[in-house]
Amino acid sequence: MTTVKEPKRQNLGAMPTNPIVRNRAKIIATLGPASCSDAVIRDMIAAGVSVFRLNMSHGDHETHQANIRRVRTIAGESDRAIGIMADLQGPKLRTGELVDHVPVLLEEGATVALKASEEPGTANTITTDSHELIEALIPGSSVLINDGMLRLKVTEKPSGDTVLCEVIQGGELNERKGINVPDTPLTFRALTDKDKEDVLFALREQVDFVALSFVRCAEDIQDLKTFITENRFEVPPIIAKIEKPQALDDIDRILEESFALMVARGDLGVELSAERVPVIQKRLIEKATYQEKPIIVATQMLESMITSLHPSRAEVSDVANAVFDGADALMLSGETAVGQHPVEVVNMMRQVIEESEKHYQSLQSRPHEASSIQSPHFHHTIAHAASYASIKANVKAIVVLSNSGSMAQRISKLKPPPPIVALTQTDAVCNRMSLLWGVLPLKIPFAETTEETLNRGEEQLLKHKLLTIGDDVLFCAGQTHILGATNMIKFFTIGEAVKSSIGIL
Repeated sequence: MTTVKEPKRQNLGAMPTNPIVRNRAKIIATLGPASCSDAVIRDMIAAGVSVFRLNMSHGDHETHQANIRRVRTIAGESDRAIGIMADLQGPKLRTGELVDHVPVLLEEGATVALKASEEPGTANTITTDSHELIEALIPGSSVLINDGMLRLKVTEKPSGDTVLCEVIQGGELNERKGINVPDTPLTFRALTDKDKEDVLFALREQVDFVALSFVRCAEDIQDLKTFITENRFEVPPIIAKIEKPQALDDIDRILEESFALMVARGDLGVELSAERVPVIQKRLIEKATYQEKPIIVATQMLESMITSLHPSRAEVSDVANAVFDGADALMLSGETAVGQHPVEVVNMMRQVIEESEKHYQSLQSRPHEASSIQSPHFHHTIAHAASYASIKANVKAIVVLSNSGSMAQRISKLKPPPPIVALTQTDAVCNRMSLLWGVLPLKIPFAETTEETLNRGEEQLLKHKLLTIGDDVLFCAGQTHILGATNMIKFFTIGEAVKSSIGIL
């Protein structure tokens, strides 16, 4: 494993001291060469990371395994619920190697061949290992290379393995650059052979989330679930990455099949015109909220901090607007994976989130918007009642008792002002709730009765300094298999007996 020089720590700013008041929107950080040491992971958790992402496009299983075990150990030492996400690569289309590994110049107006071949390319012939791509291209198809920095248009198809293209926008071409074909339908599935190997590794290592790339329809997620069950694993929470325009046509079914969405704005911005991405981001957040699913906003959020200690004002506004839109989590990619200041960038994101949430007055009215999430199920009634009552009673926290995390998720999507402390029995559910907006997961052993379980919960809340004696809280429970703790809401004061009850619903 490569040894990485420890980056200097400076200008870290104020670190969070009490987790009950830290950012409600969660921070996901990608692990990489810049952030895979014990010290950096520990500092990133202290700075505000709730979920770590493993980018399966880079690194080998040995490296990822070491990082998983590192995170688990450090999270255990800090007594924090930290989630781990395995982000599958998907069918990435890339250009091939170049002769002598030397970059070539594509001149505007020139004609170049795009060929399915394992041979190195030249300034006249660009190669790719994807025969399916060449088969799908027809005259008039657009071919974008290196995130759209180079643009080609197919003019002829002289053979089954070659197309001729006009260079519409030229520039320098390096090896192994990504290819996008926004107006060409591709028939291959999202789950590749590499993904299958990676997902089995991730499941053996008991990661908390699996993110599927290249999702275009609900069947892509169903394929992944089928593969997992055929290999006798339990299906984990699956995050659908929305990076292809075709996914927008099937977004409702994709939401039904997935645990959460990720708005992968980098690829979306290449496949679609850039000005459409902010509108799509807002609409996807609205749809996820309506269906009570978490949603992550990703890509280039604090990109300039890969090299700089300070973000641009536009990046700060971008992070704030994602919070205002209602995103449950914001993701850092290269900023923490290969950037020079992984801890500082997490700290900066947390500070922007906190400031945005502090001054976003609309946040306070969200629980009243009963029309935003409509369902006849009594679980939804409990969630709405808990959110509304928490405002009227001005409680310090909503304490949720849950076996599966679903009640905490429902309340989270209503964005109530008080923090949500979720008590559960298992590590897996505890870690899963680390992605939920405003939720502080806490593992406790459940007792046979509500009162005994609340007493255990109180002990942990006081031990972790989440609440203090005399704080008024609202207690909420869904299906818990505990006597007297199914579908109920109660008020109580920390350190005292239950003082009043709204009733058992």
